[in-house]
Amino acid sequence: MDLKRFRVVLVAPKIPENVGSVARLLENYRVGEAALVAPRCEFKKGVAEWLATGPSIKRLHSLPVHADLPEAIHDCNFVVGFTARSGRTRKSSIKLEDIGTKLQGKVALVFGREDFCLLKEEVDFCTHLCALDTNPRFPALNLSHSVAVVLSQLFVQENESRRGHYSLATASEQEPLFLHLREMMVSIGLTKSGNPERMLTRLKKVLQRAQLGKSDILLLRGLFASVISAQKRYKFKKKEE
Repeated sequence: MDLKRFRVVLVAPKIPENVGSVARLLENYRVGEAALVAPRCEFKKGVAEWLATGPSIKRLHSLPVHADLPEAIHDCNFVVGFTARSGRTRKSSIKLEDIGTKLQGKVALVFGREDFCLLKEEVDFCTHLCALDTNPRFPALNLSHSVAVVLSQLFVQENESRRGHYSLATASEQEPLFLHLREMMVSIGLTKSGNPERMLTRLKKVLQRAQLGKSDILLLRGLFASVISAQKRYKFKKKEE
């Protein structure tokens, strides 16, 4: 029983106790991978090491550190951001009880800062957002407590039944698709005032939730290329007329 296909990512943690506690949780639930993004504390000694304790101390010392979130999740198929904050761009798109069953392949579980969660640009890199069920009058959980709740639920989900793993496209493999989509949108004028970013962001979320495989990426890029080519021929013909 394990959570080997999951990666816990802590973004800019500033409390060493939280990092040490999460390192312990990684061993409790046999999580495959973990990473820190721009940590704001010393996490390899002192109270962090004390809370990690036993075999998880080695895990604590070996936590990879990344400069930004894209670097930490580049090879993941899905990226689930956990946030207690609400807003138009922070609407929950998946329930905790569905993560293990609906998302196949490598899944990054991203937890934001203790003081102000994930930034908007970091939320944009998440394929899904999840809000944990808590008292609405006091919804924010401690960082390590949030990780514990999530891993406990996933541990049950993941081991109720073993599922096959599919050749899903990673985050870095999906990026060329989105660039190609943007090019197509601009070529056919499917934007307002020539600015495709707003519509592109919404379409990206749809495609990210579609569990695209590598062959799906090639198929869609072939479609986009055909549309762009047809539009160029149309413009050339109109110009000759």
